[in-house]
Parts: sequence; structure tokens; C-alpha cells
Amino acid sequence: MKKTGIVMLLALTAASFQTFAANDVYGTVSEINHRSNSAQNDHSVYIRLALSEAATSTAQCAQSAANLIWHLDLTSPVANYQYELLKTSYKEQLPVRIIGQADVCANGPTDYDTIIEISPWSWPSIIEQRNLTPQVTGNFL
Repeated sequence: MKKTGIVMLLALTAASFQTFAANDVYGTVSEINHRSNSAQNDHSVYIRLALSEAATSTAQCAQSAANLIWHLDLTSPVANYQYELLKTSYKEQLPVRIIGQADVCANGPTDYDTIIEISPWSWPSIIEQRNLTPQVTGNFL
């Protein structure tokens, strides 16, 4: 009976975590969009990712993980650092991990989330591998 109770508790915990889990995605920035409306003091940066499906987990309310639009909160004290990571991911095609807001499902199904946390994903090993791979140049006839 104890074992069954523990298993049920674990199952309920996992189910409730899935219900309230934030988007936690891995991928490379494929698109960066900027919007600025000075009259309304509305300045925004939005991105999309080319996802690594194997490592990505999305909240149940996410309509399509591949089409999630991510918003960078420019009022955040770390916004400049986050933006630099996004630009580097885009320019160098290096993957990042992005975690969204915990209450993303509060208003029902969505295709939009705000970046809460962003970090480089395996950059040192990818850069090292790129540096070790010989670059082929020139014309071969």
C-alpha cells in the first residue's frame, strides 16, 4: 500500500508539473524582429527559434513549439546581456536554452512567451569543434 501511495503521489506531482510547466526550449535563433513606436513608448524585440526537438519541452497550452514567438523584456536589468546572446545565436548559429514565464498558460492556448532565462547551450564544445574542423577553400579541378 505504501508503494502504491508513493507511485500515485509521484504521478500526481508529474501531472501537475506538466500543467503548470513553463516553456523550456533549446534551439538556434532563426529570426529577430524589432518594433519601436515612440508615441506609445512601445519598444520590443521578438525572436523565433529553430528548435532542437529532442531537448525541447513546451507547456501544454503552447499551440506549436516550432512557432512560438519569444518576447525580450527590454525593462529587465539583464536585457542587454540577453540581447547579446540572441544576436550571437543568430549570427554564429549557436544554440541557446530559453525558459519562459511559469504562468504562460494562465490565459489559455498561446503562441507567445516572454524570455525569463536564456543561456548558451554547448557553445564551448561547438566552437572548439568548429576550430578543429579543417576549412576547405579554393577551386578543385
